[in-house]
Amino acid sequence: MSVDDPENLLRDTLDSLASTTNPSPDAYVRARAEWQRRDRRRRLVMLALAVLIVVVADIVGLWALHSFAEPDAPPRKDRIDVVVQP
Repeated sequence: MSVDDPENLLRDTLDSLASTTNPSPDAYVRARAEWQRRDRRRRLVMLALAVLIVVVADIVGLWALHSFAEPDAPPRKDRIDVVVQP
């Protein structure tokens, strides 16, 4: 091994490090399941938040329409004749 070639030295070091590791046979499956679980949870939280915002906006809108509407006039006891012109 030559000291003048750092690329080969780094390659040999990484190869020896890689040869001592033992990968878990189901590591990818576990990592993918965890990612899918987090993604599903994130989507459900966003859906619940969107539904909550829509419901609150509807309630506020209906309340505003009801509270600012003019009250119905009381029924008149006077007789009102309708005049129709030919």
